[in-house]
Amino acid sequence: MNATLKTFRKARQLLPISLLAVGSITAGVAQAQESLNIGAVPTGTGWFFGISEGARVISANTPYEISVRETGGTRENAIRLGRDELDLAFTEALVGYEMYNGIGRFEDTPNENARLVYWIAPSTMHWAVRQDSNIETFEDLNGQRFNPSSIGGGGEYITELVFDILGVEPDFQRMRIDDAAEGVTDGRLVGFSYNGVPPIPAFTEVHSSRPLQLLSLSQEQLDLVTEELPFLAPSVIPAGTYRDMEEATSLGIYMGVAANASLDDDIVYEITKAYWENHEQVAASFAPADGVTPQDVIDNATFPLHAGALRYYQELGLEIPDEVIPPEAQ
Repeated sequence: MNATLKTFRKARQLLPISLLAVGSITAGVAQAQESLNIGAVPTGTGWFFGISEGARVISANTPYEISVRETGGTRENAIRLGRDELDLAFTEALVGYEMYNGIGRFEDTPNENARLVYWIAPSTMHWAVRQDSNIETFEDLNGQRFNPSSIGGGGEYITELVFDILGVEPDFQRMRIDDAAEGVTDGRLVGFSYNGVPPIPAFTEVHSSRPLQLLSLSQEQLDLVTEELPFLAPSVIPAGTYRDMEEATSLGIYMGVAANASLDDDIVYEITKAYWENHEQVAASFAPADGVTPQDVIDNATFPLHAGALRYYQELGLEIPDEVIPPEAQ
């Protein structure tokens, strides 16, 4: 792991987990004077709803109308942000770090102008196996047919990194999440993984016909992984999140919104201010955002803040570490 990452502070607390609330994204939006776009994720997912709620709140409280664009996810968003095809981009802590530093998946497409605006909520890794597979630990996955998450997704990448550190070597079967769910249900796979906000519909559906259990990391494994991958933090999936399943200790990663440094500071300041000053509206409709604060943005930043967002966080009186102050604001 690149040593530069060690300069970013690792989250020590458990990431908050809450169930996805049902709400409407069709509430009225104030007349806007200027349109901006944000690259999101595929429609029909919990994250698309959460991104849309934030866009709705911002549009209602600023002169800017934020239009939400469906995309393939955070990796596509990062590439399109680097090409200036997006004004704002849904991202996650690891993607932000890699695209800013030009490493990992973004070695050939670096974007040193990427800046963090705010985190929306944490997302949690789920590693699930069939209850009839007799698999109880991560080590038991060695040689077993297991899906590491959707092809090209963040969950797949995180699974590969974590399993490499743990020395776990399944027979990875790479496919889309719906195909993986079918493979687990019909017994071709012992299990599958996904990075999302629990309860994840695919897991709930499979569990109803082919009971699952979530694999849980030991404290020793947590310490080992988070030392190497400080953008991840321990996260608990509560008992009962999935029917009759026990509590599981996993890993979470923050998901949020990024922009290029070239997006006007005043615009980003107003966006950031409107988001946080109306945050209770977002949390009321998108429960995973409940409990996330501006301090969480600072504590879990893995690439520099946008200068406009920085101004707002400084107005709140937050202490900003030097490593997340952007070069243009130093």
